[in-house]
Amino acid sequence: MAKHETKEDKIFQTFKDRITVEPEQIIRYCRGGEGPIWVSGENIPEEKDIPNCLCGAKRVFEFQIMPQLLNHLKVDSLGESIDWGTLVVYTCAENCGAENKYAEEFIWKQDFSIDSTELPLSS
Repeated sequence: MAKHETKEDKIFQTFKDRITVEPEQIIRYCRGGEGPIWVSGENIPEEKDIPNCLCGAKRVFEFQIMPQLLNHLKVDSLGESIDWGTLVVYTCAENCGAENKYAEEFIWKQDFSIDSTELPLSS
C-alpha cells in the first residue's frame, strides 16, 4: 500500500531537504531575510505570539538553533533529557539593546511532537 503523504510529512521533508546542504549546521542566521525552517506544521507562532521588545518595538526572526546541536552535546536519550525540533530566536527590530552587553530576547521552542513551549532568552 502506498504511503499517503500528509502536510506534516511535507513540512518535515522540506526541513530535511534544506538541512541536507549543511547537515552539521548548528545555528542558522537569517536576520531580515527568509524566516525559520520549521520541523513541523504544529506550534508555528503567529505574529501575536511573539511579544514586543521591552522598548515596544516588534521582534523579528534573527536565528535558529538546529537540532543537530543535540548530537554535539551528546544528548542521546529522550527520557528526562533536553530535546527540541528547532529553537527560534526573535530579537528587537530596532536593536534597542545594541549598546548594552545583554538584552532580553525571545525564543520559540518547536518540538517534533505536539508539546512545545516558548521561553524568554537573555542574549
